[in-house]
Amino acid sequence: MLRTVRAKFVGVAAFFVVCLTIGTGFSVIQSLGINGDLEAVSRYVTPVKDALSDVRARQLEQIALLDRYMRVVESEGGDASLLGGLEIEIKAKQTQIEQAFRKAFTSAALGRAQASSHFDQGVLLNLDVRMREFADISSQFNIGMEKLLDAVHQGDITTAQRQENVVRGIHRNIVLNLRSEILRLERYVAETVEAVSAREDFLIQAEFIMMLIAAVAGLGIAYYLGIGVARTVNDTTKAINSVQSGKLDTSLDFKGQGDFSALANAFNRMTRELRVRFRMRERFGKYVDPKVLNNLLSQETALETSQKRVMTVSVVNLTGFDWLAEHTAPEKLVDFLNDYLTAMTEPISGHSGIIDNFIGDRVMGFWGPPFCNEKSHAMHACKAALEQVARFNALKTKYADLIGDHGLDIRIGIATGEVVVGSIGTDKSRAYTVVGDCVNYAHRLEKANRIYGTRILASNETASLASSDVEMRDLDHVVLLGTEKVVYLYEILSENGQLSDERREWRKDYETAIGFYREGAFEEAAPLFEKVLDFNNGDFAAQLMINRMERLSRREQDREWNGTWVVRDPYERRDVES
Repeated sequence: MLRTVRAKFVGVAAFFVVCLTIGTGFSVIQSLGINGDLEAVSRYVTPVKDALSDVRARQLEQIALLDRYMRVVESEGGDASLLGGLEIEIKAKQTQIEQAFRKAFTSAALGRAQASSHFDQGVLLNLDVRMREFADISSQFNIGMEKLLDAVHQGDITTAQRQENVVRGIHRNIVLNLRSEILRLERYVAETVEAVSAREDFLIQAEFIMMLIAAVAGLGIAYYLGIGVARTVNDTTKAINSVQSGKLDTSLDFKGQGDFSALANAFNRMTRELRVRFRMRERFGKYVDPKVLNNLLSQETALETSQKRVMTVSVVNLTGFDWLAEHTAPEKLVDFLNDYLTAMTEPISGHSGIIDNFIGDRVMGFWGPPFCNEKSHAMHACKAALEQVARFNALKTKYADLIGDHGLDIRIGIATGEVVVGSIGTDKSRAYTVVGDCVNYAHRLEKANRIYGTRILASNETASLASSDVEMRDLDHVVLLGTEKVVYLYEILSENGQLSDERREWRKDYETAIGFYREGAFEEAAPLFEKVLDFNNGDFAAQLMINRMERLSRREQDREWNGTWVVRDPYERRDVES
């Protein structure tokens, strides 16, 4: 059974080709038969008949000359002057008769050799033999004429007259036989022409009938295929209109395994994906970059499942917002807040991240598979943070009159680690989010910025993954309050290759100093930290290290120094106060 539309139409075309081939073959066979009959008549039979007619005419002319010749002999004798001319004419006629017989025999022989199917039966059977027999009888006639002429030359008129009777008898036999043969051939030609005409009529009728049958069969098949295609198109159009009107549960069901079944399966896959996409867009709204959302949409189970993955989380907080909210008109505050949130969210989505939530002026985002490569999520988070800082600087310029010098700034904490990611919440209210220690870690890093006077702090895991893409400095090793875990802090400075030579020297001095600091070589570290402060007197981290070294000298840490500071109060700014 033909399953595909293409196979069906190829089958219809093949049917017409077969019909055309049969009809053409039939016509060719009939035409060859007709041409063979006509060729046999025109090339062989008609020349024989014409040659025999010529022989008969020459015979009659020859016997008329003989009558005239004998009358002259009887009236004037064998020495009459007219006899010589008559003899020449008689012999000339005899030559013409021989040539005509030879032509008739040649045509009959060729016909038997080249059209044997016609010359091996009926009237034409042994036609060449009969032509030879006619020629033999004609030879007897010629011999009789020679004897007659010799008798006249010898003056034996009586013998000549007797020989005349013999010659006339042979002539009469020849003429009668020729007439009979010519009539048979004429009848054969007439019958052949009539048969050819009948075959031509039959061929025309047969071709018309075959054409009619092919047309009826073709129209029937086309109607059957057209009804099937029209029904399928109609059902598909209705289904598409239903989907267009919002009925995403519409489905198609075409039986079989052909093209229409494949169309139904493709349509059903499309509606299923549309349902998933619709739920995704309902859930994510405008908070996910389109290319990120498309990546998520390609995974149909992402909405319903949660899983553990290594991802990077970023937390951005606006410092000084409480003062701004108290001293700014609501309309201006809303304008500023909208611009601020735009400046903080666009870098996240622009770097393949997901905006997780807003808590007041705090924005949280995260990066990782399937939204970006598993090795690039830390790099995306760091570059997004650098862009957030740059856009906030531009925002401060735009709202300089509103902000003034009240210390409005942003702090960013970036942490990389294992989280649970997926659709989390109740049956009525769910969100695609991340939870885990890594999220808490990012919040702590964001708050730790106020201790070091920095804007972007990243964890050791983040720094390890993004070290080839961004410039950073090794800031500090600390033990957080209530834990024994050593935390390695890194400050993100710029994208790779964009740090000036002066700042590279400044970073080098700081990292050299921090190395001495961790080893307990405070005397070597102190001048370097002072040099860092000379380059940037607002470097709280360098001042913090100087203050710590003074406190360590006074034995304020209740343990042996191992290069790691134990934080008692992470929110205390007294560490940076001189």
